[in-house]
Amino acid sequence: MLRVGYLDDEYDVLKSAQRSLKKYDIELIPLEDIDDVSNVNELMNYIIDKKIECLMVDYDLMKLESKLYGTRVIREINAVLPDFTCFLLTNYIEQGINEKLVQKIFVQDKSIFAEEDDSEEFTAFISKIKNSIECFRKRLEFCIEEYNILLSKKKEKNISAEEEEKFIILYHILKGFQYVDELPAILLKNNTQDVLDNILDALNEFRESINNKGKHNV
Repeated sequence: MLRVGYLDDEYDVLKSAQRSLKKYDIELIPLEDIDDVSNVNELMNYIIDKKIECLMVDYDLMKLESKLYGTRVIREINAVLPDFTCFLLTNYIEQGINEKLVQKIFVQDKSIFAEEDDSEEFTAFISKIKNSIECFRKRLEFCIEEYNILLSKKKEKNISAEEEEKFIILYHILKGFQYVDELPAILLKNNTQDVLDNILDALNEFRESINNKGKHNV
């Protein structure tokens, strides 16, 4: 079953939407536990942890703690994960289109969930969702090649700071969606941490040598 997330400040259409989508083997997962959607890291961790492959975001999220518009949330998510499709749900479709932060094809009238689930409009919406997930999965597969190159560089300690940041992001995404195996914690430490550890080890060795000399002189 395909897993699609749903973010809103009110979940009044949730039950009917879940019933309609379930008929097409789509599980609609509400993000009700998240009240501060300005924290994109928390949001992304939730999406990855729940293995959500597509997200529906309501335009008006003013009743949440963070009081943001859905277009802003989608922009922040796609800055981290460009290939992840987000549909903007709105009762005023022109408003979502005119902001030009979400492609027109992904701006969806929220009244879609009032349509019969076998209607032409609803089945067209289902096709867009399924196609988006298919594309996302395919793009993740292409990411594996880049990930393996960066992993080799990481093991050889021949990786730049920018490449290392990309490697860690790719690892968490690909592992979350079960495309790669879990790595030993040592490989997820960044170079800065390695340098700090080396300095601390050197200081400890120096301190011990001073202490040992002091004992011998007594």
